[in-house]
Amino acid sequence: TIYTFGCGGMDVKVTFINSIDPSDFTRLSLPFIYVSVTATSNDGATHRVQIYSDLSGEWLSADSGKPMTWSTTKSDKLILHTFSLAAQTQFQATDNRVEYGLGYHAMIPSDGVTYQSGQDTVLRGGFRTGGALNNTADTNFRDIDQQWPCFAFAKDLGNITDSSTAPVVFAVGLSRDPAISYTAGGTQQSRSLWYRRQYSTDSDAISFFLNDYDLAVSSANNFDSKLSTAASQISGTYSDLAVLAARQVASHIEITVSTGSDGKLNASDVMVFMGNDGVNRLEEIYASAPFWIYVNPEILRLMLLPNIRWQQLSSTNTGYVADDLGDTYPQASGPGSSLVRPKALESTSNMMITTAALIKATGNAAIVSENANLYKTWADYLKSNTLIPGQQTTSDGVMVGAPSNDTNLALKGIIALKAYADILSTLGQDGSAYSDTARNYASQWQSMAEANAGFAASYGDSGSWSSCYNLFADKWLKTGLFPESVYSKMSELYASNISESSSSTYFLCDVVSNSTGLV
Repeated sequence: TIYTFGCGGMDVKVTFINSIDPSDFTRLSLPFIYVSVTATSNDGATHRVQIYSDLSGEWLSADSGKPMTWSTTKSDKLILHTFSLAAQTQFQATDNRVEYGLGYHAMIPSDGVTYQSGQDTVLRGGFRTGGALNNTADTNFRDIDQQWPCFAFAKDLGNITDSSTAPVVFAVGLSRDPAISYTAGGTQQSRSLWYRRQYSTDSDAISFFLNDYDLAVSSANNFDSKLSTAASQISGTYSDLAVLAARQVASHIEITVSTGSDGKLNASDVMVFMGNDGVNRLEEIYASAPFWIYVNPEILRLMLLPNIRWQQLSSTNTGYVADDLGDTYPQASGPGSSLVRPKALESTSNMMITTAALIKATGNAAIVSENANLYKTWADYLKSNTLIPGQQTTSDGVMVGAPSNDTNLALKGIIALKAYADILSTLGQDGSAYSDTARNYASQWQSMAEANAGFAASYGDSGSWSSCYNLFADKWLKTGLFPESVYSKMSELYASNISESSSSTYFLCDVVSNSTGLV
């Protein structure tokens, strides 16, 4: 993310960099970002420039009345502000915001760099007056909002003419250890982030991070270029979206390892957790799967493992895939509300399609052969429930009331059933029973979902239509279940439902009639 500010005769560019290198688990697991600043004269004149940056305790909690502590350390390699809540509980989160760990603001020492901790108005006022900080620390620990303690850096860039300065680089982050609580089969693990295998202290990790800036940026630029070039084959707009989405997806995962009986981090027990609204939600894993298949399928496999292991060791045998591993990140203790209100068909389909895509990309079907009983159980659930979903909750948040059936949901289940047949084929086993059923269902679906325009949102409601976006998986996996005539019909429907206003272009995803009770 890049911001450019016109400051009188100077242009100041601030860049927030979340470096992505999917092949390097150490870089990918570091919980820090770069904030870099450059300055360029825009009028040809010479200007004296100083840069200032600070963080407050608001990074730690949404409750600004909580007490906090902090420290500042300086060596010839690193200046490090560290701050944290005075009272912490491991794995605690409020409103999807983790509230334990250590906040960091750091720089590499160099000429013109000064630092200070203290009240916000004092630090900022002092910088405005003198262009520098006084290299002192406030030791009066207090609440986040009590005289607002901040942790600041300043950099004097000296006189600048028309050429751009070298970047001034800050490191910002929040570190937690342990990072994840994972429970399966009644056994709880406190899991650490991958980078701790290499760096025993955060100060060492941050020092590496700052010194790695040039290589990390180069790696990130190379990644962006590769992704952008590939996505540009679709369109320039799609390319922009893909590059933007890449960081949103990558920033939501944490690569973790367990601690062995010897007290050392166990590199042979690696799991990836995704946190947004809940822990490892199958709908989110499924949505991100094409990205991980493209950049590093191994990350996707490691993301599926916690869910599969929980199902294998669970005493609750539902016959379908649980939606997630918990309601509150970073507590992966097992499904909470999702057991009461499951998206059974949706999540089981998501797991099966994602697994099939992983196997197709890697050629390695061990994840299924090692959990054959689970996958067969899930496939049998799909076989029994897919064509007539009945009353099922979907990821769209739509509850389909009986006797209606969500045609888009049925579509996904049919494709997932064929995906399982293809997995069995990869394993050298006979999947014809599942394949034949999937093809039969696909044929019936086309008839049952028929509508005046495209395909209905629910069977029998010919006045409605659905975007049927789950057809994507048929193309992705090359299951060949649906003829081109289905895609032609949907393309015509899409084209006729694109609307434009003076400020935007938009597309109506689904239209339903009052008879179904859908909204």
